[in-house]
Amino acid sequence: MKQALVLWIAVVFMALNGNAQEVSVTSLVRDAEKNYHAGQYSNALTKLDKAEKIAGRASSSVLYWRILTQRALLPGVKDPAFYTNMKKFEELEMLRENCITYLKSYGKLAAFNKQSDKVYQVQLSLKGYPVAKVEFDEIMHLQNAINSNQ
Repeated sequence: MKQALVLWIAVVFMALNGNAQEVSVTSLVRDAEKNYHAGQYSNALTKLDKAEKIAGRASSSVLYWRILTQRALLPGVKDPAFYTNMKKFEELEMLRENCITYLKSYGKLAAFNKQSDKVYQVQLSLKGYPVAKVEFDEIMHLQNAINSNQ
């Protein structure tokens, strides 16, 4: 009897803990969405990182808001600020990977049509950016040479 009571308490505690984590993840994603709409992109990414860590994986909503936020942070392809260091290219590559992951996982599900369309539009907007690291590196060095001659 005592073992059954202990087992029952453990199950209830685990259920409550799981529920609390779900609420926490949902709350973090909601906060990240608010940060995104307020133009506070770094805060949004921080909240999304926390939500992903709590959940143990990137849910569809975490990935969706991460993609929109990463795109908002990415300078334009003709913006010299984009070519300041290799980190920008790595951020671009991560955004590309996130778009592919999202569209593979959720792109064909009817419930995600609107979000999938937005992610697809983000993916299309990346077409003019360098695809290879070598290409980015060449542009970066050319940009630096131009800047040093001025």
